[in-house]
Amino acid sequence: MTMDIQNRLEWLNPARRFGPAGRRGSALLFALFVLMVMAITGMGLAAATLHSLSLTRLQRDASTAFNFAESGAERALLWLRQQSSPPSGTTPFDPFGGTVTLGSGTYRVQIDPDDANPGTELKRFTIQSTGIAASRREVVQLYVQQANFGRYAYFTDYERSSVTNGAIYFKEGEVIDGPAHSNNSEGSDFNINYVGSTDSIFKDRLTAVSNNINYVPGTPSSEEDYEKIYRDGSRGFRLGVNRIELPANTDKQKIAAWGQSGGFPGSTGVYLPAAGGIYVAGDSSMTFSVTPEGWQRIAIVQGSTTTTVTLKYDANQTVIQKGSSTTTKAGLPNGVIYSTGHITSLKGELADSAMSGSQVTHRGAFTIATDVVNGKNVTITDNLAYETTPDMSRPWDDPLNLRAAALGIVARNIRIADNAPRDLTLHAVALAGGRNTSDGSFYVNNYASKSTGTLNLLGGLIQKKRGPVGTFNGSTGAQVSGYDKHYRYDRRMAINPPPFFPTTGTYERLSWMRTQAGSSLSP
Repeated sequence: MTMDIQNRLEWLNPARRFGPAGRRGSALLFALFVLMVMAITGMGLAAATLHSLSLTRLQRDASTAFNFAESGAERALLWLRQQSSPPSGTTPFDPFGGTVTLGSGTYRVQIDPDDANPGTELKRFTIQSTGIAASRREVVQLYVQQANFGRYAYFTDYERSSVTNGAIYFKEGEVIDGPAHSNNSEGSDFNINYVGSTDSIFKDRLTAVSNNINYVPGTPSSEEDYEKIYRDGSRGFRLGVNRIELPANTDKQKIAAWGQSGGFPGSTGVYLPAAGGIYVAGDSSMTFSVTPEGWQRIAIVQGSTTTTVTLKYDANQTVIQKGSSTTTKAGLPNGVIYSTGHITSLKGELADSAMSGSQVTHRGAFTIATDVVNGKNVTITDNLAYETTPDMSRPWDDPLNLRAAALGIVARNIRIADNAPRDLTLHAVALAGGRNTSDGSFYVNNYASKSTGTLNLLGGLIQKKRGPVGTFNGSTGAQVSGYDKHYRYDRRMAINPPPFFPTTGTYERLSWMRTQAGSSLSP
């Protein structure tokens, strides 16, 4: 029995049954199996490679289409900046007349004016740009608004003193907590003395047209030194940027105050045209005050004549009192006060905006402008402040910040009287000078002999030439005369400036959106 089983097992052995030929057949089957596995693996690798190449092409095309869309949007934004005035109307349009070929793809642009543009000063536009590369489409949208000079905490065209033509320095202890810019006209350098500084002077980005900043005691040699000047250290400034031109004149404000572009009055007096603001012909002094009812009152004095304008925000009425004569008009001025002459004294308190819950029913905002080209100045004689101080830690449209008033001042020179308070509060964005003036500064009369104090400015300061407000010891940084500058930026002004405050000719990006990311074209 045992032998029978052994014989059967041996019979099953291929080597006994088939001999050497059987072994060769087994090896051939194994080789075929290996080849089949390799072929399947190769086909899988080839398919994976083709899929990877396809994905790479799709990603490349999507990236290229996105770049085309971005290029179209940027070109449209440049087109807007190059126009002498914002496009009118509310109908969408293509500024380039159709599809634009760019390399291996195309883009097409549409600019859609905001429906509210006809009734607003700062025009807004939606730029939609579609980029196509091969079978991929990308769409981006930019939402932009005209930029105004209220976007700057500090702006200068020419960096030397308008009084002595000497250098004026930012120094230790002074604070600029918003964007600052210098055109460095006529090769004038931005000047910073950081001797004794332990905290940054500039809390936001500083930009300059020049490629140089004049530092004392010398150019910072370490990041630690840069942080004594800029909050972001060596990244806190940018040089070699484009110029930003000041407005040529105040004609826009003049027309807004009068309500039309001609027929301006020639006689001295205060005028409140039906479709305008407040038009003052001749020199005057102005005092703002808040009545017990919360109304805004403006006393305008010309010689022995006082015109008192009371703005009843809640009743939508304007009361004009001149001597014994009182006139009540329906409606309120548009917020622009234009003077053909000097404003020899400006001071007081600006009333809050009228609110219904968290909504503004009438904004307490003003732009006071003089005839800049003809050299008309504004002199600040006392504190000029908002009834409610805005809170810059909150968004610009927070109800508290909407309630707080807003003021813009535009003049050839904006001066602080030598008898102004030792510590002075000024709530306003102030612009002195223009593109076509030889001067234009914000400065303190007799700054070299005035007692030391602090100038608390909340808003922004824009000027043709830098005006001195005091003197200090260059070795120690100690204040010697006049004001120590404590400038705080009113961030509301960039988005929601006072009415008809001058624009810069550029546009601010309010939002950016990628609306179609790498979508395929329909067959």
